[in-house]
Amino acid sequence: MDIDEAHINHLLALENDKVKEALINYSAYLKMADDMIYFLSREFLDTIKDENVIFLSFFAQISVDLELAVLSTLRRHDIQACCMLRHALESTCLAAYALFSKSVADEDKAMSEYGHPAKKLYKWIAKEFPEQSENIKKIKEKINDNFSHANIKTSAANLIVRNEKINPTFFDSNSNETVPKRLYVISEITWHVLDLLDQAIKKANCGVALKEDSVKKINEFSGRMDKVFAEFITAKN
Repeated sequence: MDIDEAHINHLLALENDKVKEALINYSAYLKMADDMIYFLSREFLDTIKDENVIFLSFFAQISVDLELAVLSTLRRHDIQACCMLRHALESTCLAAYALFSKSVADEDKAMSEYGHPAKKLYKWIAKEFPEQSENIKKIKEKINDNFSHANIKTSAANLIVRNEKINPTFFDSNSNETVPKRLYVISEITWHVLDLLDQAIKKANCGVALKEDSVKKINEFSGRMDKVFAEFITAKN
């Protein structure tokens, strides 16, 4: 069966145009999200002992999820972005949990411990890190209510009026409103990821070390977020 390369290349070219457009129109929001994700993935951790391989697996997944959320946002695919954000939050909780539960001898036990740990995991997070748990819970609930399942609100963005006719569109039709908002939310979620992991790593004290200036950087990001949010509200009004 032949693959229609022209069609795939056409979609890729259209997505590339959307990304270029976003780089111009939403640079402040994108830079904040990009800086925070880069810090998380490249500058947050100092050293990791081999015994923390499960933590490292989830930690790497968090960065992948967040980067994909950014790319999906720039390409105007908001449902995809939000699904990746939910995955990032779940991976964050599992990464924190892995710091305290590392004694897994084989693949079967690893699957039992980390495969589908939802109830046990979130009870543990709520007990050990109540403030961070509540923040993550609220964000996940918003994603679950609006993006995890098909609904008319998100489906409406798949239509666009062109030449007085309603047409389906590959890209979200409400992107001018959604892109800056979503990039801010990605930054906000990245901050919560950093906050929980910072607390968990310090509490576990088990062979994962943070860079010396990590707390300072997290606080600086909080200040930047406040500034960008204020600018967003001003522009909206």
